[in-house]
Amino acid sequence: MNNLTIKLIATSATSALTIATAATAFAQEEEGASESNMIIVTARKVEERLQDIPGAITAFNAEELQNRSISELEDVALQTPGLVFEDFSNGGFGTPTIRGATQFSITSLEQNVSVFLDGIYIPRGYAFDVGSMNLERIEVVKGPQSALYGANAFMGAINYVSTSRSLTEISASAELEVSENGGLDLSGKISAPLVEDVLSMRLALGYSEFDGDFTNNHPDADAGLDPGTSGKIGGFEKSMVQVGASLKPVNALTIDFDYYNFKTDSETRAQYRLSRGAGDFNCSLGGAFGGFGVPDSNQLFCGELPSTPIPGASGTEGFVIDPRTYGLDSESSMVRVNVAAQLTDQISANYLYGHSEGDVFSAGGSDRDALVPTVFGGATGNAFTFNPVGDFNYDSHELRLQYSGDSGIYAMIGGFIQNGEDLELGTGGLVPFRDLTPLIAIPAGATPFSAFTETDTKAIFGRIAVPLLDERLTIEVEGRYTDEEKVLTDLSVNSPYTYSDSYFTPRASIDYKVTDDNLVYVSIARGVKSGGINSTNGDLLDDERFYDPDTNWTYEIGLKNSFMGGRGTLNLAAFYIDWSNLQLQVAAEGATFFSPNIVQSIGGASSKGVEVEGTFEVIDGLVVNAGLAYIDATYDDDVISARITRSNLCGDGTVCSTDGSIGGNDLQRSSKFQWNVGASFDTGITNDIDFFSRLDVAGQSKQYVSEINVATIEPRTLVNGRLGVRGDNWSLSVWGKNLFDKKYVSNAFFIATPFFTDYVPTVGNRRRLGATLTFDY
Repeated sequence: MNNLTIKLIATSATSALTIATAATAFAQEEEGASESNMIIVTARKVEERLQDIPGAITAFNAEELQNRSISELEDVALQTPGLVFEDFSNGGFGTPTIRGATQFSITSLEQNVSVFLDGIYIPRGYAFDVGSMNLERIEVVKGPQSALYGANAFMGAINYVSTSRSLTEISASAELEVSENGGLDLSGKISAPLVEDVLSMRLALGYSEFDGDFTNNHPDADAGLDPGTSGKIGGFEKSMVQVGASLKPVNALTIDFDYYNFKTDSETRAQYRLSRGAGDFNCSLGGAFGGFGVPDSNQLFCGELPSTPIPGASGTEGFVIDPRTYGLDSESSMVRVNVAAQLTDQISANYLYGHSEGDVFSAGGSDRDALVPTVFGGATGNAFTFNPVGDFNYDSHELRLQYSGDSGIYAMIGGFIQNGEDLELGTGGLVPFRDLTPLIAIPAGATPFSAFTETDTKAIFGRIAVPLLDERLTIEVEGRYTDEEKVLTDLSVNSPYTYSDSYFTPRASIDYKVTDDNLVYVSIARGVKSGGINSTNGDLLDDERFYDPDTNWTYEIGLKNSFMGGRGTLNLAAFYIDWSNLQLQVAAEGATFFSPNIVQSIGGASSKGVEVEGTFEVIDGLVVNAGLAYIDATYDDDVISARITRSNLCGDGTVCSTDGSIGGNDLQRSSKFQWNVGASFDTGITNDIDFFSRLDVAGQSKQYVSEINVATIEPRTLVNGRLGVRGDNWSLSVWGKNLFDKKYVSNAFFIATPFFTDYVPTVGNRRRLGATLTFDY
């Protein structure tokens, strides 16, 4: 660690101890603080109070999800310091980023952050964002979680916790929500014992639709294609079903069964394209390819990407999307069986089976201007990209044995087996110009990219916690040994190829309770993201065919406080991430002009920063909260981006290095600053009716679109609000998201190849107003 990092952590530690001293004084004046902060999470596979865990975790319960108008992972990220989420133009490439550790390739099978639903791994980005209908909780666990969650919890994990389970109580709820631009949400759930204390059933349903909030100025926009983009842009239709049962045949044994199904039919989000070939760029003169024969053309776009499209050759203003374009036609389903046995007063066993499967198809128009035909290879038509296209099928088994001693000693050992199949297809090409035939399959004659990956993973893992000094000091160690094998079959005549690897991922922490409500901790953890096989169809050398895992060591110091009888919390974490074997795209030896890039583990990066979260009840009924993250994530000095060099984008060398050097540059798609401030106020109107309100303001600083740090996504601040009335078992509220109708670019693809270079910005949602009616029983 360099001097700056050491100073950062030392300063944070000093601040933490200072706050701890003050908080201790408050705690001594107010007894019972711990009883008022009972946010329970399962981040470490057991139920624990959030404030007792030596790690940075942000959690939202069902009430907060509704009051903060959280309906998708992008909303979660706005309220979580250190988390960024992007799903790009069609929603198919869900990419969570924790603490600035961005994924270089967003289409990869492995991600830097793992996503789970009730403990079951979701393997593909197009299935990540399950929404918030009928959820009990969303947990964001920061820092490497490979010890307990596996290889792809490289920088953290996101846990969805679904509807509650009870063998004794009948509970039911329903929600109706309407909003402008055709927004309609219906959801409900019911849980009831069929045989009290023995058998219960539960059912949860959800449906959501939206017409979109940007006008499509294509002349055929109202043709009504299905699938396709009709009228406005960004519409969707989604549904979810969960059916479950719980059985307790004897007091010491509980069996839970759950089935989940999610369907999404979505249009593309509002997007446009800036292209080198169309002369849209404004910097980096020159370049060997010179914009296909124009020797002094600009090779890059510098500065903020516009939030309003730049008209193409047809001169049509605004968004011009081919009506055959649609974001996703996807469906995913899961089966979960959990068996919990209390063997003795101190020993328990848990078996978790999970099955997940899904499929997806998308058709994305990729013309610079959909009203001007594209000519390529002597053919004329509209250009389309079919990606993501494919399916997955995974089965997993996890068995854990746990010991909880009277003296606070905790021990757990477990085993894990997972077998998965993933088919990834995709291609690009021309379709008939201005035709109105829906695109439901990859066109005949197109040659798709094809990669069929079979994964076999086995692991053993464990955790032990030993309390000392009257249970005020706790030493914890976690670890996981993983053995995995991947077999890839593609269109290459030499496939299949087999990749195998084994690795150990430890985590250790020491925490000290200054008081029952003030915790100081330090931790060190290793994260691993799986290596793999390059599925390009070209001939590769043996050492080019495979790439190694990403690895990181993360060092963290933190403080968790509750004070004034539970009226306030203040949590702080400072971290340093040393990231090695960063998977980058490079050109294979002997690559031709049209050869695709391959992945190699040759880079390095680091990230350091501070995260702060707090809540405080100012007076009865008025609660304020705030969060802040400062993250400095940069590439190591010797890192080269081969795709930049190969595409010769740095031209005369005035805006970036002609040799592709990106050392010292910020990691793309990461903001140095994220912040959120909120306030809620509740008060009684009558004996039976309360008034409630909430206001949330969240922002982030600029992001760089690519590793060369020339094009940026502007900073943004968004405001959400809600107010309403509630009775004993009902509520009625009105709400608004993006209340000031901020126009902003939410994310952008950067496509860099020798023969074309494009930016594809996606514009964030406009202001949306609505009303919600709920019933509970």
